[in-house]
Amino acid sequence: MSHLPSEDGGPGWKPHLIRQDDGQGGWVLKPAECQILRYREQGTNLGYGLAQMDNGEVVLLGSCNSGKSLWYGGGEGEKTIIAFSQDRGETWSELEPVPLLSPLDDIGGGRPMMLAYLGGGNLTFKTGWFEGTRHFSSDYGRTWSEHVPDQPALNGGGWGTEGNPLVDRDEHGMVTRIAEIAFNFGGLEVGYVMQEPSHAFLRWSYDGGRTWRDESNPQAWYHEDTCQGKTYTRGISEGSLVRAANGWLVAALRTDVPARYFEHPYCDQMEGVGISISEDDGKTWSPVNENILYDAGRMHAHLLRMPNGDLVMTVTVRQDIQDGKLASYRRGCEAIISHDNGLTWDLERKYILDEWQFLDRDVPHLGSCGHLYSALLDDGSILTAHNNYLSKGITLIRWRP
Repeated sequence: MSHLPSEDGGPGWKPHLIRQDDGQGGWVLKPAECQILRYREQGTNLGYGLAQMDNGEVVLLGSCNSGKSLWYGGGEGEKTIIAFSQDRGETWSELEPVPLLSPLDDIGGGRPMMLAYLGGGNLTFKTGWFEGTRHFSSDYGRTWSEHVPDQPALNGGGWGTEGNPLVDRDEHGMVTRIAEIAFNFGGLEVGYVMQEPSHAFLRWSYDGGRTWRDESNPQAWYHEDTCQGKTYTRGISEGSLVRAANGWLVAALRTDVPARYFEHPYCDQMEGVGISISEDDGKTWSPVNENILYDAGRMHAHLLRMPNGDLVMTVTVRQDIQDGKLASYRRGCEAIISHDNGLTWDLERKYILDEWQFLDRDVPHLGSCGHLYSALLDDGSILTAHNNYLSKGITLIRWRP
């Protein structure tokens, strides 16, 4: 189902089909649109941020790595790129580099995380996963003249982010505050150890992302996992946030790799997605282990609230794990919907937005995709950017649930 247009196919949307599980073992095909964008230089392009602004334009933020590796390379040499569309993604300006003060903050390089549109032409995003930099534009993304070092977590460790932030607005549509989920491994200069939990935090900004306060480390985001007679504490890394129609905060959280996969050579592919809900504006949270949607193989969740109150989650499929087993060689991007403010999710009627069969002979469990971002457009459609590493381009899909 992956749509790979020819290089001379011209700009604009190409016909695309998504499919939805009918809940009875069959599928319903639905029309959608697809295109793949690439930066003019040789290399791998990844999409990390989308937003429709109040001037009607859609902004796309991504990265380009000029390395020639089969996958996406490392952070070194990765630069932030940007493009704009005035017709809901039908056509785009040429992808251009964003001149940043510190484009190589740390291992995250120039990857633009946590894009937020704050109204009136104001945008913000972060580069670098841990020791990063916040960047700000006040002219609809044309220039980025303000940069501030990212504020570390209270435990002294960095602020590793990927997902989507929450932007709260008042009754007049003005932004009042931003909330973000991020993680580190326990403190300053503490590195990754697979058997130890990631530590996730929530914090708030009242000045457009320049400073942060009210940081919390929800204990409900930890859980225990037992394998071969030994119990391990598991935590959360990435997270996305949305405010449900009833006022609840809903978090889609990337859960640490289950203990049964500790010997897996590519454990990063084996993390999952869980849901945690706060009914008191982030003071307390429901236990994530009580609502694990996917315990392994799916990640990079993004949350949207639709005009009718439904919540839409898009996820990357790196491994099609079902009932604890590899069910297929499918890779790609899927979506699921909640009709009850995030309490339950209709897994039996999921949408497959893009897919392809993939198996690497030498590293059979290596995923071939990663990272995504979705935006609700003013005509009610959803624009999703995700990344097929085989195409080395930013895949854009415009679709409707």
